[in-house]
Amino acid sequence: MRIVTGAFRGRRIPSGNRLGDIRLTSTRLKEAVFSMLGPDLSGRNFLDLCAGSGQMGLEALSRGAIVELNEPDRRRLSQIRSLLYEWRAGVAGLHATKAQALIPQLDTAGRRFDIVYADPPYRACYCGEPLLLGLIAALGQSQLITEPGLLLVQHQTELDLPESSGRLTLTQQRGYGNTALGIYELSES
Repeated sequence: MRIVTGAFRGRRIPSGNRLGDIRLTSTRLKEAVFSMLGPDLSGRNFLDLCAGSGQMGLEALSRGAIVELNEPDRRRLSQIRSLLYEWRAGVAGLHATKAQALIPQLDTAGRRFDIVYADPPYRACYCGEPLLLGLIAALGQSQLITEPGLLLVQHQTELDLPESSGRLTLTQQRGYGNTALGIYELSES
């Protein structure tokens, strides 16, 4: 995997056995997301809620975003930390917390984001339902996403996303093979 554009263009993000059993975002989906967001994310706050390899947050960082990454797996977080050190780059925050626990922590702390990207493991569950659905519900009830912010969720195509959740409304879904991208925006108040 490589960073597509920006300050770290061409830099490699290690993948494979070092990261364990992890599903990587396809280049096609990543390019589609950042084509939609644009090449310059300067000053925009970006939260990669389920970072994995860190590729989405690092791509946003390369484009000038103020980035926070969350990855509960300490080995993967260590890999991200090593890359940041190697690239002489900094982020606003590195978290090693389960995503469902981090949302209320950040909300209570007054953190706000223009873009939140959520791509939890597809098989992960929380309270008897797919973890992603729980994250959408929690984000919809929180104040984490600022207006006119976005919640981008990567999921398997078979998963039906809610049309709305709290402050969020599903405005688009795009398919990329067996993976899809759901785009939520803040509802009119």
